[in-house]
Amino acid sequence: MVRLLNQADWGEDRGRIQRLKGWVYYPLLLEAYDTLQEEALFPSAIHGPAHIHRVLLLSALVCQGEGVGERMVRQVFRAASYHDVGRTFDGYDVDHGARSALRLAELTGQTGEALRELQAAVTAHARPDREMEAVVASFHPQNLPQALELTRLLKDADNLDRVRLGDLDPRFLRHSSAKALTGFAERLFRRYPGEGSEGRPRGTKGQKI
Repeated sequence: MVRLLNQADWGEDRGRIQRLKGWVYYPLLLEAYDTLQEEALFPSAIHGPAHIHRVLLLSALVCQGEGVGERMVRQVFRAASYHDVGRTFDGYDVDHGARSALRLAELTGQTGEALRELQAAVTAHARPDREMEAVVASFHPQNLPQALELTRLLKDADNLDRVRLGDLDPRFLRHSSAKALTGFAERLFRRYPGEGSEGRPRGTKGQKI
């Protein structure tokens, strides 16, 4: 993905990428790619490395659009990097977030409040929005609104990449900056569908993805 970002020709998205590169927190995105523990990611063409690479970029654009501060940007990148490491199959699975959350201390090195926020957001990203506040609150974050916003930012970035499944519905996006990225998300998937390293999707037959 970093190689793609460094290419000169982004067509109609050139301005957006140039603005992203001028963002004060763009170095944090490059750091997130550089430190991403690829071996921990779920080996799948649907929820594997290429999905994570796209969600990181989409999360950066949403954070930039929402004027998010440094601490939250770092948290969003950590959550985006490892939100699917608990997957065991590609189908509908409301518990994969909880399994992913169990690995966040090991993968991110975070402790205390930062870790609780991450665990709450990653657990809740796999659950319906109607359950989001209760799930996040169950981790007892010191700042519940902040933990909920982390969850919404993660959910929007993850949902934007539903273009790979053909079922992105902008009505379910939570931030105006995310809604403005639907066309970009489509073009990003066409530019970066993956590099053939994820292996075959597993466990998808007969299941909603």
